[in-house]
Amino acid sequence: MDMSFKRVIATTFFPKHSGFLDKLNRTPLFAEFVKENRSVTSFDTREEMYDDLMAKYPGAIDYLEFGVFQGKSILYWADKNKETASRFTGFDTFTGLPEDWDYHKKGAFNVDGKAPITQDSRIKFVKGLFQDTLPGFLKDFSRQNRIVIHNDSDLYSSSLYLLTRLNDVIVPGTVIIFDEFGNVQHEFRAFFDYISAYRRSFKVVSASYQYYTAAVEIL
Repeated sequence: MDMSFKRVIATTFFPKHSGFLDKLNRTPLFAEFVKENRSVTSFDTREEMYDDLMAKYPGAIDYLEFGVFQGKSILYWADKNKETASRFTGFDTFTGLPEDWDYHKKGAFNVDGKAPITQDSRIKFVKGLFQDTLPGFLKDFSRQNRIVIHNDSDLYSSSLYLLTRLNDVIVPGTVIIFDEFGNVQHEFRAFFDYISAYRRSFKVVSASYQYYTAAVEIL
Protein backbone atom coordinates (compact mmCIF):
# COMPACT_ATOMS: atom_id res chain seq x y z
CA MET A 1 0.00 0.00 0.00
CA ASP A 2 1.63 3.27 -1.09
CA MET A 3 1.86 6.30 1.18
CA SER A 4 -0.69 8.40 -0.74
CA PHE A 5 -3.38 5.72 -0.32
CA LYS A 6 -2.56 5.38 3.37
CA ARG A 7 -2.88 9.14 3.75
CA VAL A 8 -6.30 9.11 2.08
CA ILE A 9 -7.50 6.38 4.45
CA ALA A 10 -6.12 8.21 7.49
CA THR A 11 -7.66 11.55 6.59
CA THR A 12 -11.00 9.90 5.77
CA PHE A 13 -11.36 8.22 9.15
CA PHE A 14 -9.50 10.85 11.17
CA PRO A 15 -10.07 14.20 9.39
CA LYS A 16 -8.91 16.21 12.41
CA HIS A 17 -6.19 15.66 14.99
CA SER A 18 -7.63 14.19 18.16
CA GLY A 19 -5.91 14.92 21.44
CA PHE A 20 -7.89 12.10 22.99
CA LEU A 21 -6.59 9.57 20.46
CA ASP A 22 -3.06 10.88 20.87
CA LYS A 23 -3.29 10.43 24.63
CA LEU A 24 -4.83 6.99 24.20
CA ASN A 25 -2.01 5.97 21.87
CA ARG A 26 0.74 7.15 24.24
CA THR A 27 -0.74 5.75 27.45
CA PRO A 28 0.64 2.21 26.91
CA LEU A 29 4.12 3.74 26.74
CA PHE A 30 3.71 5.12 30.24
CA ALA A 31 2.29 1.81 31.44
CA GLU A 32 5.38 0.07 30.07
CA PHE A 33 7.61 2.62 31.80
CA VAL A 34 5.88 1.89 35.13
CA LYS A 35 6.20 -1.85 34.58
CA GLU A 36 9.91 -1.59 33.83
CA ASN A 37 10.59 0.49 36.95
CA ARG A 38 8.42 -1.18 39.59
CA SER A 39 11.53 -1.90 41.66
CA VAL A 40 11.84 1.84 42.29
CA THR A 41 9.87 2.95 45.33
CA SER A 42 6.90 5.20 44.60
CA PHE A 43 6.06 7.30 47.65
CA ASP A 44 2.66 8.63 48.67
CA THR A 45 3.75 12.28 48.56
CA ARG A 46 6.21 14.45 46.69
CA GLU A 47 7.84 15.48 49.97
CA GLU A 48 8.67 11.85 50.75
CA MET A 49 10.19 11.52 47.31
CA TYR A 50 12.22 14.70 47.84
CA ASP A 51 13.51 13.37 51.16
CA ASP A 52 14.47 10.11 49.47
CA LEU A 53 16.41 12.01 46.80
CA MET A 54 18.21 14.14 49.37
CA ALA A 55 19.25 11.00 51.22
CA LYS A 56 20.51 9.41 47.98
CA TYR A 57 22.34 12.56 46.85
CA PRO A 58 23.65 14.40 49.93
CA GLY A 59 25.78 17.52 49.81
CA ALA A 60 25.64 20.86 48.04
CA ILE A 61 23.51 21.15 44.91
CA ASP A 62 22.74 23.55 42.09
CA TYR A 63 18.95 23.34 42.07
CA LEU A 64 17.11 24.69 39.02
CA GLU A 65 13.33 24.70 39.19
CA PHE A 66 11.14 25.43 36.20
CA GLY A 67 7.58 26.29 37.14
CA VAL A 68 7.67 27.77 40.64
CA PHE A 69 4.08 28.91 41.22
CA GLN A 70 3.89 29.63 44.98
CA GLY A 71 7.33 28.18 45.68
CA LYS A 72 6.40 25.17 47.78
CA SER A 73 8.99 22.82 46.24
CA ILE A 74 11.97 25.16 45.98
CA LEU A 75 11.45 26.41 49.54
CA TYR A 76 11.16 22.82 50.77
CA TRP A 77 14.44 21.82 49.13
CA ALA A 78 16.23 24.90 50.45
CA ASP A 79 14.90 24.34 53.95
CA LYS A 80 16.06 20.71 53.98
CA ASN A 81 19.40 21.28 52.25
CA LYS A 82 21.41 23.47 54.62
CA GLU A 83 24.65 23.40 52.62
CA THR A 84 25.95 26.97 52.32
CA ALA A 85 27.39 26.20 48.90
CA SER A 86 24.00 25.14 47.51
CA ARG A 87 22.27 27.43 45.03
CA PHE A 88 18.58 27.49 44.24
CA THR A 89 17.16 29.20 41.15
CA GLY A 90 13.47 29.26 40.25
CA PHE A 91 12.22 30.15 36.78
CA ASP A 92 8.64 31.23 36.16
CA THR A 93 6.58 33.96 34.51
CA PHE A 94 4.55 34.17 37.74
CA THR A 95 1.66 35.21 35.49
CA GLY A 96 0.39 31.71 34.74
CA LEU A 97 0.61 29.20 31.93
CA PRO A 98 1.67 30.67 28.57
CA GLU A 99 -0.72 28.33 26.76
CA ASP A 100 -3.55 25.90 27.50
CA TRP A 101 -2.56 22.70 29.30
CA ASP A 102 -5.15 19.92 29.37
CA TYR A 103 -8.17 21.38 31.19
CA HIS A 104 -6.15 24.32 32.55
CA LYS A 105 -6.48 27.43 30.45
CA LYS A 106 -3.76 29.89 29.52
CA GLY A 107 -3.07 32.06 32.56
CA ALA A 108 -3.80 29.35 35.12
CA PHE A 109 -1.51 29.42 38.19
CA ASN A 110 -1.19 33.20 37.97
CA VAL A 111 0.27 34.77 41.13
CA ASP A 112 0.12 38.34 39.80
CA GLY A 113 3.76 38.33 38.78
CA LYS A 114 4.97 37.96 42.35
CA ALA A 115 7.76 35.55 43.22
CA PRO A 116 7.71 33.85 46.64
CA ILE A 117 9.19 35.78 49.53
CA THR A 118 12.21 34.24 51.22
CA GLN A 119 15.02 35.35 53.50
CA ASP A 120 17.34 32.65 52.17
CA SER A 121 20.07 34.42 50.19
CA ARG A 122 20.85 31.20 48.32
CA ILE A 123 17.49 31.40 46.51
CA LYS A 124 17.04 33.49 43.36
CA PHE A 125 14.06 33.84 41.06
CA VAL A 126 14.14 34.55 37.32
CA LYS A 127 10.94 36.03 35.90
CA GLY A 128 9.83 35.48 32.32
CA LEU A 129 9.37 32.79 29.71
CA PHE A 130 12.11 30.16 29.74
CA GLN A 131 12.81 30.93 26.09
CA ASP A 132 13.54 34.54 27.04
CA THR A 133 15.41 34.08 30.31
CA LEU A 134 17.30 30.78 30.16
CA PRO A 135 19.84 31.74 27.46
CA GLY A 136 20.97 34.77 29.45
CA PHE A 137 21.11 32.80 32.68
CA LEU A 138 23.29 30.11 31.11
CA LYS A 139 25.80 32.68 29.83
CA ASP A 140 26.74 33.46 33.43
CA PHE A 141 26.10 30.03 34.92
CA SER A 142 28.96 27.78 35.94
CA ARG A 143 28.19 24.44 37.53
CA GLN A 144 29.63 24.17 41.02
CA ASN A 145 27.70 21.24 42.49
CA ARG A 146 25.54 18.31 41.47
CA ILE A 147 22.73 19.69 39.35
CA VAL A 148 19.14 18.95 40.34
CA ILE A 149 16.60 20.06 37.75
CA HIS A 150 12.99 20.19 38.88
CA ASN A 151 10.67 20.42 35.90
CA ASP A 152 7.22 21.51 37.00
CA SER A 153 6.54 23.42 33.80
CA ASP A 154 3.69 21.06 32.80
CA LEU A 155 3.78 21.85 29.08
CA TYR A 156 5.43 19.84 26.32
CA SER A 157 6.81 22.98 24.67
CA SER A 158 8.32 24.30 27.90
CA SER A 159 9.70 20.93 28.98
CA LEU A 160 11.32 20.16 25.64
CA TYR A 161 12.83 23.62 25.38
CA LEU A 162 14.44 23.61 28.82
CA LEU A 163 15.81 20.08 28.43
CA THR A 164 17.38 20.78 25.06
CA ARG A 165 18.70 24.18 26.15
CA LEU A 166 20.22 22.68 29.29
CA ASN A 167 21.79 19.71 27.50
CA ASP A 168 25.35 21.02 27.89
CA VAL A 169 24.99 21.25 31.69
CA ILE A 170 23.07 17.98 32.04
CA VAL A 171 26.18 15.96 32.79
CA PRO A 172 26.21 12.38 34.12
CA GLY A 173 24.96 12.43 37.69
CA THR A 174 22.41 15.17 37.04
CA VAL A 175 19.07 14.47 38.70
CA ILE A 176 15.91 15.53 36.86
CA ILE A 177 12.53 15.57 38.60
CA PHE A 178 9.31 15.62 36.58
CA ASP A 179 6.28 16.78 38.53
CA GLU A 180 3.71 15.63 35.95
CA PHE A 181 5.65 12.82 34.32
CA GLY A 182 2.48 10.76 34.01
CA ASN A 183 1.02 13.29 31.59
CA VAL A 184 1.89 11.37 28.45
CA GLN A 185 1.36 14.26 26.05
CA HIS A 186 3.58 16.72 27.87
CA GLU A 187 6.46 16.08 30.32
CA PHE A 188 6.65 12.34 29.54
CA ARG A 189 6.65 12.93 25.80
CA ALA A 190 9.16 15.80 26.04
CA PHE A 191 11.62 13.75 28.09
CA PHE A 192 11.66 10.80 25.73
CA ASP A 193 11.89 13.06 22.68
CA TYR A 194 14.90 14.72 24.33
CA ILE A 195 16.52 11.41 25.32
CA SER A 196 16.08 10.09 21.79
CA ALA A 197 17.32 13.22 20.00
CA TYR A 198 20.39 13.73 22.21
CA ARG A 199 21.13 10.03 22.72
CA ARG A 200 21.16 10.26 26.51
CA SER A 201 20.66 7.39 28.95
CA PHE A 202 19.14 7.42 32.41
CA LYS A 203 17.88 5.42 35.34
CA VAL A 204 14.80 6.06 37.45
CA VAL A 205 15.81 6.76 41.05
CA SER A 206 12.58 7.75 42.86
CA ALA A 207 8.90 8.42 42.30
CA SER A 208 5.62 9.37 43.91
CA TYR A 209 1.90 9.12 43.18
CA GLN A 210 2.27 5.76 41.41
CA TYR A 211 5.09 7.11 39.21
CA TYR A 212 3.06 10.12 38.03
CA THR A 213 5.90 12.16 39.53
CA ALA A 214 9.33 10.69 38.81
CA ALA A 215 13.02 11.45 39.24
CA VAL A 216 15.79 10.18 36.98
CA GLU A 217 19.57 10.30 37.07
CA ILE A 218 21.36 10.94 33.81
CA LEU A 219 24.06 8.35 33.15
